[in-house]
Amino acid sequence: MPEQPWFPHYPEGVLHELSISPETLVELFSRSAQRFAHRPALYFFGKTLSYRECHALVERFACGLAALGVRKGDRVALCLPNSPQAIIAYFGILKAGGIVVACNPTYTEHELSHQLHDAGARAIVVLDQIYEKIQHLDLELIIVTRITDFMTTIAKYMYQLRSGRPPIEIPRSEPILFFHDVLDSVTPVAPEELPITTPDDIAVLQYTGGTTGVSKGAELRHRNLTANIQQLISWFAPAERVESFLAALPLFHVFGMTVTQNICLTVGGCMVLIPDPRNIPLLLTVLRKKKPTVVTLVPALARKLLDHCDEKDFSATRFVICGGSALPYELLKKFKERTGHLIIEGYGLSEASPVTHCNIPHGLSVKRSIGLPIANTEAKIVDEKGQEVPMGEIGELWVRGPQVMQGYWNNPAETATALKPDGWLATGDIARTDQDGFFYIVDRKKDMILSTSGFNVYPSEVEQVLMLHRHVIEAAVIGVQLRDGSESIKAFVVVTADSVSADDLLTHCRRYLASYKMPRKVEFRTELPKTLLGKTLHRVLRVEERTHVPLQRS
Repeated sequence: MPEQPWFPHYPEGVLHELSISPETLVELFSRSAQRFAHRPALYFFGKTLSYRECHALVERFACGLAALGVRKGDRVALCLPNSPQAIIAYFGILKAGGIVVACNPTYTEHELSHQLHDAGARAIVVLDQIYEKIQHLDLELIIVTRITDFMTTIAKYMYQLRSGRPPIEIPRSEPILFFHDVLDSVTPVAPEELPITTPDDIAVLQYTGGTTGVSKGAELRHRNLTANIQQLISWFAPAERVESFLAALPLFHVFGMTVTQNICLTVGGCMVLIPDPRNIPLLLTVLRKKKPTVVTLVPALARKLLDHCDEKDFSATRFVICGGSALPYELLKKFKERTGHLIIEGYGLSEASPVTHCNIPHGLSVKRSIGLPIANTEAKIVDEKGQEVPMGEIGELWVRGPQVMQGYWNNPAETATALKPDGWLATGDIARTDQDGFFYIVDRKKDMILSTSGFNVYPSEVEQVLMLHRHVIEAAVIGVQLRDGSESIKAFVVVTADSVSADDLLTHCRRYLASYKMPRKVEFRTELPKTLLGKTLHRVLRVEERTHVPLQRS
């Protein structure tokens, strides 16, 4: 790799280029099971599974799947919250030669139907509470599990008592099986009869694009995912010590899958599993009891934790890592003041397994920067013709590295749009870089607004200005199509005081924005539509605007 401006600013001891060995996730997990056999691998509501126990369950699940007819290359959907079943099924599917289709359990029946049909999934592993959404879909095998299946007896009793809901009754009839039926298959395939998985095999179909368009499956091969694991382990350079990872972020999301699950199980750490990150009291109880050394967050979760936690809650923490969406600088400052920890912000996307950039784990954290490209990763800013722009100018961010996918599943048109010659991935993000090689995201290319003046407006710039108002706690900006092809700027805001008016906010914006960047309309909301990870769904706001279904505050 040629010399890059970011190399001099790498963390001490981090190589500019790694010798990345192509491996499979199955090999990485098997090696950890041998090396860390007696260490705790998973902790869930008082129950701990060692690496040896976890590996044995993975092998049993894989053999059970093979006995049920799952063959190499078959797509098996995984639609579970964070739980031992999610990890056992994930590696079990891979060990059986299958491809994991990562599904969000909060999806509607329509969204799940599209994803499963697009992937051509033969089977699904699903929570009983979600069964109703998929029972009518054309699937050859439905494996159902309850969230309580791997809890201790006391935890199971307490959970059922607090939930106030009796277990959902699901009939045992084709094509339905229960999780333990697969583990305890009476005619399992012998482990040595399982297919050989190679680094070039697809491991995961990670669906993406739901916030900006039709969801499509990024083909993440074993070598893509294991390369990103090696890159990140090198970047954070963990000492020879036992780590524990707070697994509150959903593992079906690529950030949680790689940065929490796969890295933790590669370095022999213990995953402290939280099935619902929105349950802040439970999250804080587990945080204080288990004292994880690595905490992964998204900005929305960091903001919620700030309302309840203090420095002692992070007394054992070594790294607080944030991704998933842009981290507001004010939130970074407040988190440091309250907890004593500087959040390490990174950047990535599903198509890159996901991480391409990260700030420095100890020491320098550049204001509002996504950090430096990690080892073996190249990045550049290009204009609309794909030509690199001078340092400091704005353009689209392109990245290249061993973690980048080879394409979208059965979607050559979208693949051709995203993947450029010589292995470059066009991220769709508008960015710039400075003389030291630090990168800064300006906005999403697809969210860019062509204002009535003919100038481009980046919604995030307007949103950041709105957030400077002391009564604004959330803001989203979209472009509303006009007859001449230009767009009018509309802002959606959530405020803390009913006395705040649209004129107040527009007066505030005039202090910071050129006239062509000014919102032409402000709509007040009690909340903004978001993904489970706290990303604002601008697409939903655009659809509501087109169909005239505003949800204004009363």
